[in-house]
Amino acid sequence: MQEKRKMIKEYEELYEVTETGRIISLREQRPLARCKDEYGFHIVSLTNKNGHKKNHNVFELWQKAFSEDLDQKSFRGALKAKYGTGGVLLNRKGVHFE
Repeated sequence: MQEKRKMIKEYEELYEVTETGRIISLREQRPLARCKDEYGFHIVSLTNKNGHKKNHNVFELWQKAFSEDLDQKSFRGALKAKYGTGGVLLNRKGVHFE
């Protein structure tokens, strides 16, 4: 079964966010990933059609797209920094939903 996806406002035809919080690059047709973890970002840099980059909180992007359709528990991404130095996974409360 494929996840529900929605376009990210101001980045239509470039990026989508899934119901679990993955950010999909439509150009590459794959999720953005950090350390081979598509949920590794709490902040993601998106590039608009004019080539301008801007940082966004992934959970806030998800909320804008899905807040009316889904419960917050559907989001499986990072709420704050999930990786420390050297790509080591941080295992602390509040880092991501379980």
